[in-house]
Amino acid sequence: MRKILVLTAGLLAGTFSSSLYANTLADALEAAWEADPEWSAALRTWEAGQENKKQGRAALLPNISARYSWMDNDYKIRRSGDSVDYETETVAVTLAQPLFRPEAWYAYKQGSAATSVTEAEFAEARQQFFQRVASTYFEVLRAWENLASAQAEERAIGEQLEQTDERYEVGLVAQTEVHEAEAAYDLVKVNVIMMQAEFDIARDKLEALTGRSWQQMATLLEDLPLNTPEPAEPNKWMELAQAQNPSLIAAQQQTEVLRYNARQQTSAMLPTVDLVAQHQRYRDNANVPTNNPLSGGNLQPKSRTNAYGIEVNMPLFQGGGLNSKRKQTALQHEASVESYQQAWRDVGQQTLASFRLVTANASHIKARKQAIRSAESALEATQAGYDVGTRNIVEVLNAQRTLFAAQRDYANARYDYILSSLSLKALAGVLNEEDIIQVNSWLSTIDQVELDEVAEDEGQTRDS
Repeated sequence: MRKILVLTAGLLAGTFSSSLYANTLADALEAAWEADPEWSAALRTWEAGQENKKQGRAALLPNISARYSWMDNDYKIRRSGDSVDYETETVAVTLAQPLFRPEAWYAYKQGSAATSVTEAEFAEARQQFFQRVASTYFEVLRAWENLASAQAEERAIGEQLEQTDERYEVGLVAQTEVHEAEAAYDLVKVNVIMMQAEFDIARDKLEALTGRSWQQMATLLEDLPLNTPEPAEPNKWMELAQAQNPSLIAAQQQTEVLRYNARQQTSAMLPTVDLVAQHQRYRDNANVPTNNPLSGGNLQPKSRTNAYGIEVNMPLFQGGGLNSKRKQTALQHEASVESYQQAWRDVGQQTLASFRLVTANASHIKARKQAIRSAESALEATQAGYDVGTRNIVEVLNAQRTLFAAQRDYANARYDYILSSLSLKALAGVLNEEDIIQVNSWLSTIDQVELDEVAEDEGQTRDS
């Protein structure tokens, strides 16, 4: 059945132009790199997260500040009524080098841990991107095969309905068998409509993800390498996931962020020591003699000051806020540790379940393929019995539905195997572009599907 649905370009070599090249998963991946906004957002988030460490380190490095002021002064003596209107300028440069700031040190450690969180989250986003591209690509092929199978079933039952009508006209069957065939045909038409909608939705998702339209797509090879996951021991995969799963690493680093935050709040209650140096220049244009009563001996036209020393600050009491923050952050850290332990267990169980699913899907493909052969044999036997009058139309229709259902189950099992294999590697934290390239090698560069032809064929079938 599948061979009938697939357009074999090798048989038509020289007939088709290069524009009918079958697009593969690698082509979809290349297009999605540039077009997927979710991936672009993850990249920008990762770049922004790299600044956390730099911001945390800043509090440990020298701090240099400059200050400039210009003032218009109106100086008056109330008793004498004398006044002077003059301008002043002040320029000051201050350098502060932290000597003892435990709060700043833990802020630096917190920033480093926050950077590690964003790196782990980016690794997870990268794996999700690979899965999203593969899933979207294969969902189009899955929907295409299901739709093509439903269309073929509609044609087969339509032909059966025509034959039943002809038999009824010559008195070979009762009218009830015509009604049975008509009911079966109406049901399969509804199924075709649903399959068409699913195909259109899947195709729209692929075009939204890649930013381009798709007319031809490469199909899966008939014989897939149905290998069990390597290593073959599920516990090995669980251990690998618990050590390398990006979301788990992010959760672990988040506990470090909160741990250093708790220590930072505790350190906020300690004194800080800074080495401080300052250079200041002062100028005014009052031009008042120093012996003038207006000067009071205080107005100096120009002055320069250089100062350096040690500055110590000690918070004594801030309404209990510091101690409250210390308790709050300590409890938040404890909660994050418990959340990490739960995530650690969940990832392990999900990995075990995914391993078993991959193994089961590989077995399902073989079983589904055998089910098609059995359904074909059953249909042939039932049809032969119907021709000689030992079987009725209901049995023939049921046998046809069983065959087409087996074909769809076989196609779905193949896609389930591929996607579950990628999901297992993602849980273990080892999914990368090489895995997508490997899956891409399972696509036939000779066989391709014409997506537009499926929709046209569907419309023609219903119109007929």
